[in-house]
Amino acid sequence: MSSSETEGHEPVDTQTIVDALLSHSDQEILEISKRAHPGDIEQAFERLDEEEREEVLSRIPVDVLSEWADYLPPSDVEHRLQDLSEKGKKEVLESFADDELVDFLQEVEEVDRPQYIDLLPDEKRQISEDLLQYPEHTAGGRMTMAMAMVEESLTVKQALDELEPVREDIEVLSRIYVVNKDGKLIGNIRLRDLAFNAWNTPIESLLDSDHFSIQAHEDQEAAAQMMSRYDLMTLPVIDEEEQLLGVITYDDALEILEEESTEDMEKISGIGGERELAYLQTPALVHFRRRFGWVLILAFLALISGWVWLKYESIMKAYFILALYLPMVVAAGGNTGAQSATMVIRAMSLGELGPRQFWRVVWKEFQVGLGLGAVLGICVALQVRFLLPAEWVPIPDDVGALQIAMVVGLALTGQIVTSTLIGGSLPILARMLKLDPAVVASPAITTIVDVSGSIIYFSLAQLLF
Repeated sequence: MSSSETEGHEPVDTQTIVDALLSHSDQEILEISKRAHPGDIEQAFERLDEEEREEVLSRIPVDVLSEWADYLPPSDVEHRLQDLSEKGKKEVLESFADDELVDFLQEVEEVDRPQYIDLLPDEKRQISEDLLQYPEHTAGGRMTMAMAMVEESLTVKQALDELEPVREDIEVLSRIYVVNKDGKLIGNIRLRDLAFNAWNTPIESLLDSDHFSIQAHEDQEAAAQMMSRYDLMTLPVIDEEEQLLGVITYDDALEILEEESTEDMEKISGIGGERELAYLQTPALVHFRRRFGWVLILAFLALISGWVWLKYESIMKAYFILALYLPMVVAAGGNTGAQSATMVIRAMSLGELGPRQFWRVVWKEFQVGLGLGAVLGICVALQVRFLLPAEWVPIPDDVGALQIAMVVGLALTGQIVTSTLIGGSLPILARMLKLDPAVVASPAITTIVDVSGSIIYFSLAQLLF
């Protein structure tokens, strides 16, 4: 986000902002822009549909757009820029923080990008071109060059003199990175080290060499995880020669974690593609396109369950009481399998698990599944044996309630054990095959365990009857 300080802002209820934006009053929009923080404006914008956003954007003046630019979706900013004069466009583009400007340029059509870059002042243009060489979802693509950096050869006084002219442009001043004469990162110092030491103290004597850094081409999620794990306000980004390129700040790390969490959650639900806009801002056709593929594939996979039922049609006809408990057995497997997959995927996303822990995960999920399955199986078996009213579903003469209880109880136990093993192992197997673990989660696992549950259930019935 922008490093600029916003003065006079206060927390404002989101609905109050929405009402002001939709008031069709230029005065109310101007007043809410002075009261509300741009972060609250961003949240309010997520509740507006496309027509409402266009109406609001057409009413806001250039200075307000400049203040909001870091917080609004790039597509909305670009849409508004098209109606501005060249002077207005320059003002808005120059108001962007370095990292947010690069995010904006990455989002616009490649053919339109040069016209925006040409409007930038020389220094900002050079920074943007340097940052644009890194892919969007890498550490380099998310870093900012607005950082505090000094050379090791300086004294405290010299370092303060160097930082003073650029202090307003630096996003986080609490950590100051120290480089050698070749620009190689060698450590960091804190602002308080400069504030509470004599002016002639050499910087190298204050140096904290126990620093963390990440390569520019590393994935952005790895950067955010490092910052969370080591409680960092900023994370330096370096190249192959360990030269300092920029930093990722804590607010960008929060955004990355939110994006990755949202992406994993949607993939777990079988939603493809990448979510770039808020729910209401995403066209219905895009929602349809992202969901249709998995729904179609899983619909055809579910036909296997029908084939299993058809194969065991004679068992179902002869012992119709089995139909009463089949949905429960199948659903229990889907629920426990999805639970296992969710926990394993979360552990993998946090770096707690990897392919080497595959058999440990299998063993743990087997123990959990066996415990859950045994307890649930016994409970349901006791219900069948002693609490099932005979008038509900007549029990065939050639089998007793005890046999029905055994089939249901054992099938439920077997289904839960199988489902937890499938749910726990599939994400890790996907990672081994260089696939995204989230895509094999909830809907796929539910379909798979539907089939396995039907096979286990009817096979046990055929064996015991």
